[in-house]
Amino acid sequence: MKIIFDFLSCYASNQHKVNRLIVSAFLCLNHIEVTSNQFLIALTIQSTDEDLDDLQKFLSLFKNQQISFENLIEIFEFVISPADKEINGAVYTPKNIRTYIIKETSHQLTKTSKISDIACGCGGFLFDYAILIHQKFDKSFKSIFKENLFGVDITAYSITRTKIILSLLALQEGEDEKVFEFNLFIGNSLAFDWLEVSKTIKENEGFDIIVGNPPYVGSTNIDETSRQLLKHWSVSSTGKADLYIPFFEIGMKWLKPNGILGYITVNTFYKSVNGRAVRAFFNKNKYDFRLIDFGGEQVFNGRSTYTCICLISKKEGQISFTKAKSKDLGKLNGKQFTKIAYHTLNEKGAWLLNKTSTKNNIQKIEKTGSPLGDLFPIKNGFATLRNKIYLFKPIGRENGHYLLQDDTKTHKIEVSICRDAIKPNVLKSENELDGLKEKLIFPYQPTQAIFENIQNSFSIIDEKTLKNKFHHTYNYLKEHKSELAERDKGKREYPAWYAFGRTQALNVQGKKLLFPYISNKPYFVYTDDENLLFYNGYAVISDSQEELLVLQKLLTSSVFWYYIKHTSKPYANGYFSLAKNYIKNFGVCKLSKSEITTLSTLKKKKDIDAFFIKKYSIII
Repeated sequence: MKIIFDFLSCYASNQHKVNRLIVSAFLCLNHIEVTSNQFLIALTIQSTDEDLDDLQKFLSLFKNQQISFENLIEIFEFVISPADKEINGAVYTPKNIRTYIIKETSHQLTKTSKISDIACGCGGFLFDYAILIHQKFDKSFKSIFKENLFGVDITAYSITRTKIILSLLALQEGEDEKVFEFNLFIGNSLAFDWLEVSKTIKENEGFDIIVGNPPYVGSTNIDETSRQLLKHWSVSSTGKADLYIPFFEIGMKWLKPNGILGYITVNTFYKSVNGRAVRAFFNKNKYDFRLIDFGGEQVFNGRSTYTCICLISKKEGQISFTKAKSKDLGKLNGKQFTKIAYHTLNEKGAWLLNKTSTKNNIQKIEKTGSPLGDLFPIKNGFATLRNKIYLFKPIGRENGHYLLQDDTKTHKIEVSICRDAIKPNVLKSENELDGLKEKLIFPYQPTQAIFENIQNSFSIIDEKTLKNKFHHTYNYLKEHKSELAERDKGKREYPAWYAFGRTQALNVQGKKLLFPYISNKPYFVYTDDENLLFYNGYAVISDSQEELLVLQKLLTSSVFWYYIKHTSKPYANGYFSLAKNYIKNFGVCKLSKSEITTLSTLKKKKDIDAFFIKKYSIII
């Protein structure tokens, strides 16, 4: 398929031409003739057409092989421009995922059921349901399109392509109607009112079935219109918004009583801070909810997205949870699901959906001692938003200056404007500290304390002082002024053009345990360099070396990693998030002086693990 995608990418800006090439190739290679359908005829390249040469080149890529409907759906999803994918979050849903969701949502399917995809993209789910209804009830596609299927999408070309796929499906089955009547609408689901556009849905009291793949758009890429509309949905009220989250509430709003919803969506909502409000929404309504978590598996090609299947009935029930690989969906049965009553879940914290023994262990760990986040400050690193400009490894030093080599030349940087910095994301042991330290251009100065409670604060060095006192550094930064202005897409005003992108962690003083954002092992590296700054990672801060060294043994033990594996956000290849939200509730056991003495004598990991497993009274 890559050669086909590469060919079509040349025409990505001309959506109409892309549609014509794909439709014409599909008809030609599948030996299908269209004589009546005006919509498809308008999209067919004729023998006298100026696009005929491009069509022939396109056809040659298939080597006379037929184009399946699955190929068609995948091609249409691929040719969405990268910019639109970023803003609208469109992604191709694999056939096996769609098949499973449709199987699990179709138990009460009738000849008159109303089925909707409220972020339909190019219509893969609607296509599958059209086939199912046609086969089960021997109903014409013309009637199915008019009476059963409903869809909305924010982009006009997605609606056009859904109509293309459904029209070609009907045509292949011998229905060459002049015009099909569709219930497909262009609109933003955050503001779309189905009762206004469809008398049928109003009379039906909503949809019988809602399926789909809500948009994958993080908070930084949500357009301003949608950002304002998010405020109308209660589930988007906590943390940084992700566009998929309101689709739970939207779906349940438009679902009729006893209807069922089936989504493939991001799996972080049941643990993350920005999922707190949606967890409260489900705890309040107590919908019957089956959740299949794919963990660190990346279901979608080319997308670093971690997903789950949610099957939610609009009736009171409980949560049924399991973890699975997408390839094993067909093997799932009721015995593999753990059932959890809503009243046992803490809506403000992460949902613990593990099996009973694991859940008991986690609760024991969290109730032991005091939460890590209460005992120690857990700090994020500084953020320049252009590390390649501010951070460097000197190639030498002369006359009070470091020598910085970039792609074009060697620059002098005044030693006195630099601080030592390190990146915990690549740090694994104390032996690596010196070798991984870098120099950070730090255009800040201590702020004189006016009040006693203001300590270790910093303010930006004014431009005149920077230019006069740190002339070489000023000239170097000025060469990068235009690139620095591109941070935050040029929409944010900084106290000075050379200021860091964020003011966090300008001076985190104290002894530290440095650790990464995500990891496949518990790396916590101790340093007594109280002035060492850090980025791309976190640090636990304390003035006590003894406290941190004891804590280091606990946090590198199997007890802590067991906790992380069962409560944190998973990534591919056995990696897990170590963000503050996932570690702050870890219970730090209180140790007596004799226990601390005993622990200090233990050097082997298995002995340290055994010590803490006994201390926490858990079985892992």
